[in-house]
Amino acid sequence: MEVIPYILIILVAVIGGVSTLVIGHSKANKVSNPEYDNRTKVNWGKLSWIYITAAAVSFAAAAIYLSTNS
Repeated sequence: MEVIPYILIILVAVIGGVSTLVIGHSKANKVSNPEYDNRTKVNWGKLSWIYITAAAVSFAAAAIYLSTNS
């Protein structure tokens, strides 16, 4: 079993998570866009569609991978 792909996936996830937290808590982010908090419903809607699309693509990719490697 090769471990390198798993390490890369975990590394990308950790870098993405840390980057998201750093950007979200930055002072420039809070100052430059104060309207963000006022548009919560729209923002949650857009974010939900991004996650739904990413999940669908991930499941499709996993299904293709599993069907070709079984």
